[in-house]
Amino acid sequence: MINDRKAAVLDFVRTRLSAVTKVPSAEIESSSGLIDLGLQSTDAVLLCGEVEDHFHVELDPSSIFENETLADFVETVLARFEDQ
Repeated sequence: MINDRKAAVLDFVRTRLSAVTKVPSAEIESSSGLIDLGLQSTDAVLLCGEVEDHFHVELDPSSIFENETLADFVETVLARFEDQ
């Protein structure tokens, strides 16, 4: 179940990052740096909101800036599931 959830979060965030940054999703790795992809602060806050709405978790909008990589952000989201 955890691996399914992790894959779902990873796929969702990767797809949204691709749409926002115009980087093809196939080029966005778990180890990709969020800032290196060109994620702007406004887009990052909106992405946090989309993740919250889609997965019914609460995230501090600054949480995306506290994570260097996509994998780190996904782990933050997964930790929110455990907190509920």
